[in-house]
Amino acid sequence: MFKTKQEYRTYARKTRKNLDLKVISSSICGLIRGLDEYKKAKKIAGYCPSDYEINIKPLFEDISKEWFLPVVTDHKNMVFCEFKACSELGLNRYGICEPCSGKEIDINEPDIIIIPALMVDKKGYRLGYGKGYYDRFLAGLPGNCVKIVPIADELLTDGLPCDEYDIPAHIAVTQSTIYRLK
Repeated sequence: MFKTKQEYRTYARKTRKNLDLKVISSSICGLIRGLDEYKKAKKIAGYCPSDYEINIKPLFEDISKEWFLPVVTDHKNMVFCEFKACSELGLNRYGICEPCSGKEIDINEPDIIIIPALMVDKKGYRLGYGKGYYDRFLAGLPGNCVKIVPIADELLTDGLPCDEYDIPAHIAVTQSTIYRLK
């Protein structure tokens, strides 16, 4: 199909604009809520969706969980800080909402991390936006932290180009199926 990550990114951005993300996001959130890993989790690192990303905000209403969202700290790194319904959000340098305050989670604490992606393949490799923030963060997580990627069926593929820095996810959740990867 495509050869470079940039070609896949272009395809994914174009494809996402034609999807009913409200319906897709609702289905995906329902499937995530049903995962045993989600039910057992106490601390979850999530993300605040930007345009055309799977909207996981309905999951934040689950007050039985402690939620953490990413905060970009410099041009290479991010941390996750506590998020509650009353938390104030601000825009970072990329126009993405992040908590303005809140305690930082220790990298060993999250039970689950829900990771945004443009695309994901059936081996768990995700295509991000090319800055490497998530791959650097994921590399430091303990092996027992479950990595989940919510993605539209239309953006799940058999294979993506990857390199030694790419960290695969354990689970991809589409609007129709849960894929246990690797």
